[in-house]
Amino acid sequence: MKIRDQSGYTLLEGILHLAVFMLFAQVVAGTMWWMTNAEANVIDTTETEWALFIQYADSYLTEVDSIAVHDNSKGITIEKNEMKYKLESYQNVIRKTKNMDGHEHMLVNIESFFVEVIGNSLRMRVVFLNDVEKEHVFYVTYAR
Repeated sequence: MKIRDQSGYTLLEGILHLAVFMLFAQVVAGTMWWMTNAEANVIDTTETEWALFIQYADSYLTEVDSIAVHDNSKGITIEKNEMKYKLESYQNVIRKTKNMDGHEHMLVNIESFFVEVIGNSLRMRVVFLNDVEKEHVFYVTYAR
């Protein structure tokens, strides 16, 4: 009986294919993990909103005539250039009113807001609804 040339699938080829598949699977799993973490950082806008709020609030704290804390440290009143600005917590928003006319949302999705004035320093602490806590100390300059 003659044995013909049988080209089959050897064990060595199977192991090689399995190794290539495992490397490919690790690359795919790593990419998926990275994309999930990147998406979570992009979707959570808390850091960006806080940075914008700090910049916006800081613009009202130069050349101030007077500053006063009210509502059990949940808001401040700033008098500047014959204008009266009030920053206060209302429900889950920090809002600003100008001369008691209307209001403008400055920061949303907050759980609590705390303000403290010590000398020329103004400390604001905010806890967001997602339990992120942020604090910033501003330097207040007064008009002469």
